[in-house]
Amino acid sequence: MPAYMQILEMDTYRYHGHSMSDPGSTYRTRDEISGVRQERDPIERIRKLILSHDLASEKELKVIEKEVRKEVDDAIAQTKELVQSVITAKSAEQCKLAYI
Repeated sequence: MPAYMQILEMDTYRYHGHSMSDPGSTYRTRDEISGVRQERDPIERIRKLILSHDLASEKELKVIEKEVRKEVDDAIAQTKELVQSVITAKSAEQCKLAYI
């Protein structure tokens, strides 16, 4: 075990409800959610830190954000295709079993 210990505390906030049946607006106001998003959003906080320490420019961050959004969109599209192919295969298998 190392001679020192590090503790990381991750304080997060759920912007949406727990599920589709829980909009999350019955126990907190829109102003609260908006305020937390403006003051404590982790992505915005790290963005401000990067800019304030001159680690990247606004333009560079926009390029990175665009690349990340494309990567996420591509992953979503691939997942949807995979799910659809699994559903199609399962449906075809069920149809075969129905005729046996």
